[in-house]
Amino acid sequence: MPKADLEIRIPFSKLVIGLTIALVPLSLIGLYAVSHAQSSLRDMVGGNYASLARSSAHQVSAYVHDRVVQVAMLARMPAVVQAVVEANAASAGMSETAFKEKVARTEQIWNSSQADPIVKALLSSLAAHAFQDLLALDRRFLRITLTDQRGLAIAASHKTLDYYQADEDFWQAIHAGGRGSINLTGILYDDVTKQNYVGIGVPVVEAGTNRFIGALDVLMDVTNIFPQGNVQQPGSTMRLLLVKDDGTIVSAPDVTLAMGKKSEEFMATRDVLQSPQTKGSGFVLTELSGGKDTLVGYADTGLRADYKNLGGYVLVAQDARDAFAPIRFAVRLIWLIAVTGLAGLTLLTVYFSLHRTAPFQDIAAIRSPVAEGRAAAKGGQS
Repeated sequence: MPKADLEIRIPFSKLVIGLTIALVPLSLIGLYAVSHAQSSLRDMVGGNYASLARSSAHQVSAYVHDRVVQVAMLARMPAVVQAVVEANAASAGMSETAFKEKVARTEQIWNSSQADPIVKALLSSLAAHAFQDLLALDRRFLRITLTDQRGLAIAASHKTLDYYQADEDFWQAIHAGGRGSINLTGILYDDVTKQNYVGIGVPVVEAGTNRFIGALDVLMDVTNIFPQGNVQQPGSTMRLLLVKDDGTIVSAPDVTLAMGKKSEEFMATRDVLQSPQTKGSGFVLTELSGGKDTLVGYADTGLRADYKNLGGYVLVAQDARDAFAPIRFAVRLIWLIAVTGLAGLTLLTVYFSLHRTAPFQDIAAIRSPVAEGRAAAKGGQS
């Protein structure tokens, strides 16, 4: 007996009903998921940009704190403390009037050859030699100046602009009314050396009592505070920026502090960055010049809390089209699958409705009169 072929026959009406039951819920779930997941995916991408900005901001903060620790350790060197103690002892019995007269005379001749003996002493002490050796070993140190408790320069790596430093704002900030305080300037640019630098001032204190006895001021190179080359930039339109509180760019691709440029990304997001409700980091989607939507992740360096003159932000910016490219493909794919499924089901249903002329029957149950006659003839012959 020949083996019968296995056949599975499904009525067309049941096929349509089955597809409807299967595809409609799946398509609707897909559309619902896309509409609600798109914002979540954007938040995820924006959160990654904020995280990158926060990581870079922490690096900037750590760099500055490390430099401050270096200067503070320098201020505790025995040669530095001893130089201050000896200078204070030498002027301990001098009246205020005599002191002011000495300052006036020295300041008057400071830029002439008459001041050469004083300048020679300033640059040849043990402390001065220690400063000069440090500059030779560590190029980040640009200038070092040590003053006594009255503000007279007593040791330095280079000849100072003035002999008397106590009338300068930076010295008064270090003195802090006799209490002694760490003081930093903002990030500045030196036209001569073509370097970015920060002035770091720390008090020299008496061992055992921590009483203010002098001030150490250091100009520190911070050109590499935000090295662009060490930051991965996965997209051609991605850019990382370090900006001051007023938006002046300290470091960015093809931009230096010397150019004095303001960050367009900062200006577009300034209200958010400086809002009291804004936390340390986050992201915004904003429109820049030319109508380009741009995703900007931001993070406060946090330096302002410790050093009032040194604030700033790290910004990570990229054209929104490129930033959201990975999720755009996934979202479009889900939309395409869902819409295609619904469209196909709709067309199938329409086709079924237009071509239906009678209730569907099993094909095996439909027999023509001719076929029935032949069957009857066969039965008669047998």
